[in-house]
Amino acid sequence: MNDDGFTDEVYERLARVCRAIPVLAGDEAPEAGLQGPIGVVSAGRVAVIVDAEAGRTRTIALLQEGDVLVLPAGGWPGTPGARVHAATDAEILVLTASPAEVAASDPALATWLIHAQSAAVADRELSVAIALEPRLERRLILKLRQLAARWGKVTPEGVRLDLRVTHQEMGDMIGAARESITVALGRLDDQGEITVRRRTVILHRMADQDGVPTDTA
Repeated sequence: MNDDGFTDEVYERLARVCRAIPVLAGDEAPEAGLQGPIGVVSAGRVAVIVDAEAGRTRTIALLQEGDVLVLPAGGWPGTPGARVHAATDAEILVLTASPAEVAASDPALATWLIHAQSAAVADRELSVAIALEPRLERRLILKLRQLAARWGKVTPEGVRLDLRVTHQEMGDMIGAARESITVALGRLDDQGEITVRRRTVILHRMADQDGVPTDTA
């Protein structure tokens, strides 16, 4: 089995050892449904949200089809008080067997899960490093590059990021107010780093562009 992507074969194998948790856009995944060691986003896009200071919230991860959600015994993804919010209609497959049981019954699937978990850890570590950057504009451009490395499309103008997230949602990702994001995006546009077109961003200078999908649009 190819362990590089979330193929139909991977989905079929996961379906044998998981229960499906559908979540409508705008809703939160039920805590009771997330009881299990590992979840996999099998459709749509979800955000992992935690409470922050002064009654604010913080988005610590955006996950799409094929991304792994590590679920500790309490049922939440790695942080006390965290919850999973559906940005679009989504489905999460929650493992009902233990990882050891999956390894014994389906080694190929277990290998895929290990690779997917490693990617999730690397993405989370990068998010933590970005959050520690003190300069807002630098923090914002690093977050945009991180997102573009996963969802961006290479175009003649640059790497197009078409996530349709609001300024408030972007602020929740990097710990900034909505108004500050609006100002920072304008400054990055003036500096030639990006071009903003409504909710689409074109990144013109992206040091890690080799890691961005190369399909043109």
